[in-house]
Amino acid sequence: MSDRMTTDCDASTAQTSTLAPAGMSRRDLLALGSLLGLAPFAAFADTYPSRPIGLIVGAPPGGSVDFGARVLMRPLSEVLGVPIIVDNKPGATGVIGAKFVAKAPADGYTLLIATPTSVLIGPQTMPGDSYNTLRDIVGINMVAKNPLAIAINPALKIDNLKDLVALSRTRPVTLGQSGSGGSFDLLIKQLAKVTGGNFDSIPYKGMGPAITDAIGGQLDGVASDLGPCLPFHQSGKLKLVAVTSDKRLASLPNVPAATESYPALVAYNWLGLFAPAKTPPDIINKVNAALMKILARDDVKAQFTQAANIVSSMKGPAEFQAFATSEYKRMGAMLKEQGMI
Repeated sequence: MSDRMTTDCDASTAQTSTLAPAGMSRRDLLALGSLLGLAPFAAFADTYPSRPIGLIVGAPPGGSVDFGARVLMRPLSEVLGVPIIVDNKPGATGVIGAKFVAKAPADGYTLLIATPTSVLIGPQTMPGDSYNTLRDIVGINMVAKNPLAIAINPALKIDNLKDLVALSRTRPVTLGQSGSGGSFDLLIKQLAKVTGGNFDSIPYKGMGPAITDAIGGQLDGVASDLGPCLPFHQSGKLKLVAVTSDKRLASLPNVPAATESYPALVAYNWLGLFAPAKTPPDIINKVNAALMKILARDDVKAQFTQAANIVSSMKGPAEFQAFATSEYKRMGAMLKEQGMI
């Protein structure tokens, strides 16, 4: 911080302190500073954070979003110096948790970790009971990304996506996913459109139950993040027939990329960190700096890699927010094309 900025902050704090009666609380000081136009958050920027931070997850425990939150929780707490409390608020494909953050105080003590489903897709497919992403939340940075996957019950005796499409032309192929209007629902609809196949998208409350039914034969398969399917593929309980990366993954050389048969089927899911809109830039930048520090750690990278995620971030909050805005509009166009809005 420059000498000029330090002097301005000190002056604001001194002026507020002089005007405030003895015993006035910090909240009262903030309110008084606001009335006087003294930019009170700047005066207290050096004190953030001073109490626990809630990290909201719009999904149940055990899923990929919850996993990301749990990976970040301890190292982020170490860097910021306060407890990070993961708070699961599942429902409506993650929109319930995102709405909670959108309506929270813009003070940096309520953050959101989310995928495109809850911040880009859900708000557009559920406008009557949603929030405005571009108005109500602000991006801090991307955390990680991963391709989507299509995994099936091995009893189908199918090895690749083309054969699955051929099966779907003889009878509907049922694919489970974690909620209508989400990324995986959209993938199944795109799969049907691009291939001309007959695929039924079956919504579940989370990927866990969908995977269980796919293993049990109640479903033909699932459309999911790669991570939740990977251990079942490795154990032989599910078979990965495609990943939606632009080429095969080095870690899964025997699993075809969907683009090998259908070049238009490229899709990545990602995790991002968000805050309520109007959160002061100083706070956004402080959280981002802490996030960048922990994402550079080998132990954090290893945990994400083991779950088939690639640690991935952008230059800063401004670039990530611009990306999220662009993706919101791109997703909106896709949803209209699919007749989902």
